[in-house]
Amino acid sequence: MWSSFVELIRVLIFGTAHFCGSLGGAIFLASFVVRLALMPLTLRMARRGLAQQRKMLALRPQLERLQKRFAKDPARLFQETQALQRRNGIRLITPESLVSMLVQIPLLGGLFAAVRTGLGARVPFLWIGDLARGDGVLMMLVVALSAGAVWVAPSLGGPQATKALMVMVGLGTLVFLWSSSSAVAVSVGGGALVSGIQGWIVRRELRRAPA
Repeated sequence: MWSSFVELIRVLIFGTAHFCGSLGGAIFLASFVVRLALMPLTLRMARRGLAQQRKMLALRPQLERLQKRFAKDPARLFQETQALQRRNGIRLITPESLVSMLVQIPLLGGLFAAVRTGLGARVPFLWIGDLARGDGVLMMLVVALSAGAVWVAPSLGGPQATKALMVMVGLGTLVFLWSSSSAVAVSVGGGALVSGIQGWIVRRELRRAPA
């Protein structure tokens, strides 16, 4: 069943390639559309994450007091921290987040499986001679796009936290794409573009929200 699902995605990508005249463009477009279709879910999770950040910042003085009080008792510190977060409606895992993951994982996993299995062998795209091989320029462009999506998204942790997250995402993307094909990099780039759009939407909402 899974292999049939992956094959269906490959067929849709090839069909899109006939429509837009380029397999690389079809991979980018398919990745972009899938991530765009998931945006209602990911937007909701991003808004929830921002609300959780606000609550955590408000609780920082109380958390610091707990850390001082139970510095020698890590188990008790963990229990008290969890209790404080529950009382203030902070939950790392919710039924909504689980449903979101159950929807996203098959779609994104199927897309990745369809793209990484030799798709684009000996097929050129833009300056890339073979989509089945890696390309350093494309890889760095996608790394920059992924890090840029973090920069666009709002964060209540301050500039230093944003920079640290950008470095983490950039390095993670670099490691992931280091031995991947250009087809995979194109797919990741399409998803990163949607992430940037989502971050811009949430940032705009935050600016328009009453103080």
